[in-house]
Amino acid sequence: MSSIAFVTLVNDRAQFDDCQRSLREQVDPLPEWLAVEPNAKGWNAAQGLNHGIAELDADWVVCVHQDVLFPPGFWQRLSDGLGSQPAEVALAGLVGCQRNGRFRGHIHDPNGHCYWGPVPDEVLTLDEVLIAVRKSSGLRFDAAVPGFHCYGSDLCFQADERGLRAVVLDAPVVHLSTGKIDDNYERASQWLLERWGERYRWVLPMPALVVQDEARASWFYRTRIRWRRRQDRLARNRNVRPDDARWLAEFVRGAGSNAPGRHA
Repeated sequence: MSSIAFVTLVNDRAQFDDCQRSLREQVDPLPEWLAVEPNAKGWNAAQGLNHGIAELDADWVVCVHQDVLFPPGFWQRLSDGLGSQPAEVALAGLVGCQRNGRFRGHIHDPNGHCYWGPVPDEVLTLDEVLIAVRKSSGLRFDAAVPGFHCYGSDLCFQADERGLRAVVLDAPVVHLSTGKIDDNYERASQWLLERWGERYRWVLPMPALVVQDEARASWFYRTRIRWRRRQDRLARNRNVRPDDARWLAEFVRGAGSNAPGRHA
């Protein structure tokens, strides 16, 4: 069985405590879990997460946001999913985008209960809410990625360049926020486009946003990707399986003050 450890970038201890508590209720002892405060060290996200990967001794290091709650059964789904991956799978997550722009994944966030099947499946990029890194792959986040955005997509592009694979697993969490697209995101996404744009025909399909160079990308190609993405966004709640809908709805109700919207 694969060993698993966690690393989280923390600037809200109360939120992080809620996150840990939700996993502690389903696994004892709690897996090794490193909390990194990047602001205290002047680190960006990549530097903080790389520190965690270096410090933790595990087959898989799960980089997870602090604003997450783990519903019952998450640990079993995650450990089974990671343990079954072949050696060429270097990254795993919960939500991602394929090369053609289609979503794959399963999560509950402020947009509701979202499911894009089939899951598990291979993707090009992963959402940064949770990315499990196979430590032996040698993949590490690039410290040159500005700030706290797009570091996960860059890691996925590195994996693809090396012939390694990224997959989404069916192990949904409750994500209390969806982040925001601001000037910092724009700066990081443009850095990403300059690094990887040519390799992907100047259109980068990522869970948060499709980043594109309209002057250099084919109009037909970028329109087709965006159309597929729009169709999937519209269907994200309709696709949810009834048993999963009841199970996660009960968990969110039971979380009470921990339900989406508690934290800013």
